[in-house]
Amino acid sequence: MIPKERIIEEMQRQLNYAKATDDDQAIREALTAVRALCQVVLAGNEMKDEPIITPRTMAISHKPQISSLEGRPLDEEDANGGSIFDF
Repeated sequence: MIPKERIIEEMQRQLNYAKATDDDQAIREALTAVRALCQVVLAGNEMKDEPIITPRTMAISHKPQISSLEGRPLDEEDANGGSIFDF
């Protein structure tokens, strides 16, 4: 985890840049960076005890368990009975 002091230093750097420039777009970008840094600190405080859920873990954990054979042999016209090589 990034120390809060380092994040606050970066916020101050962005604010100093916003104060020093006359470009409206650059000011907006610097303030957007400050907002994002605030959200990082605030979200870090709220989520200390909660597990981190990523799209990958969501896809794995919500996958239904489906068995294609369901314990029964596959019955097809060209099958060889109970052979493990039936496709």
